[in-house]
Order: sequence, then C-alpha cells, then structure tokens
Amino acid sequence: MKAEKKEILEKEMAYKQVLEKNKKMNRINLGILALGLLLTALGIEIGRYILWAGIFVFFVTAVSSIIASKSRRRLK
Repeated sequence: MKAEKKEILEKEMAYKQVLEKNKKMNRINLGILALGLLLTALGIEIGRYILWAGIFVFFVTAVSSIIASKSRRRLK
C-alpha cells in the first residue's frame, strides 16, 4: 500500500511540474504571438513566420497539457 501511494505521489508531482512548465511556455508564447501580430500589422514579412512559430508552440503546449491531464485521470 505504501509503495502504491508513493508512486501516485510521484506521478502527481510530475503532473504539477508539467503544468508549471506549460504555464511558463504559454507566457513566453503570448509574447511571441504578440510580436508576430505586431510585425505582421506593420507589414514586415518575418512577422508571419514568427506568428506561425507561436501557433506551433501553442499547439505543442496544449497537447502536452492534454496528455498530462489524461495520465492524471488514469491514477484516480
């Protein structure tokens, strides 16, 4: 029983670490998206590429959160 509880606690900690990392990535990504939108609005071509990079990072972060959430549900 004790080993199972320890394993569950370790997985909970891993889940929380993933969420914290994703929060930090989302903050950075918001800046990237804002920069891309600003440059695109100003007519600078590189803004489109920065915007697409931001969308890709947002998608990867969202998928990571979904996977972490599903793994947490399996514990319960």
